[in-house]
Amino acid sequence: MDKMTVKHGEPGYAVHLSKLTKDYDGRRIVDQVSLAMPAGEIFGLLGPNGAGKTTVMKMIAGLTRPTGGTVRIFGVDRAQEPTVVKQLVGLVPQENNLERELTVEEVLLIYGRLFGVQHVSDRVEAVLTEFNLTASRHKKVGLLSGGTARRTLIARALLPEPRLLLLDEPTVGLDPDVRQELWGIVRRLTANGKSVVLTTHYMEEAEQLCRQIAMLKSGRLVLLDTTAGIRRRTEHSGQASGALESLFIKLAREEGGD
Repeated sequence: MDKMTVKHGEPGYAVHLSKLTKDYDGRRIVDQVSLAMPAGEIFGLLGPNGAGKTTVMKMIAGLTRPTGGTVRIFGVDRAQEPTVVKQLVGLVPQENNLERELTVEEVLLIYGRLFGVQHVSDRVEAVLTEFNLTASRHKKVGLLSGGTARRTLIARALLPEPRLLLLDEPTVGLDPDVRQELWGIVRRLTANGKSVVLTTHYMEEAEQLCRQIAMLKSGRLVLLDTTAGIRRRTEHSGQASGALESLFIKLAREEGGD
């Protein structure tokens, strides 16, 4: 496994996990994961179903407490200063948890007020425009297409203007053209200074968006490398003609020692 040594609170890192562990119902879901995620980049957290990636995201977001280890966001310890960290992080969940009977505009206004967004009406107008939602502002959420609903979720998460955006399987179930549209949104966010961490099981998505990737297997970190480094590894192994997804899985097995 590639090593990445980072001091706590070191500038330039959006997220730093140290021996992060989560036990649930007698099972270890996340097993002493330590890694650093650079600021201003799109960092990919990969792994098959049950690998623990969503649990890691929830611990970064503060939705579940670690059993052990630490989470630092831009150098701030989540456990010690949860209120400060809350202002730094926005989460877009995998599931659509928008209230179906509300309109897009109502969802954004209510969320903005709950999070104490200043000049909330102006901020809602800004995100409606930024995410091409103006024409859908009066539509009920339950009638939205998958792509529009996903843009609404991202707009909602960005209303308080967090520095870090967590995207959990952002394009799962979406058509290829909508996926490409959302890729453009994510790239634009980092170009404007946001840091992004995303989970995905689409290897093409990870390769297109992420400079660095961490892969989890059975709750353990089994691979940490750049996408360019992973391509070089697979090319040198003579497997370049195989499907990228298969190459990632084989590499994870080799790195994990199973």
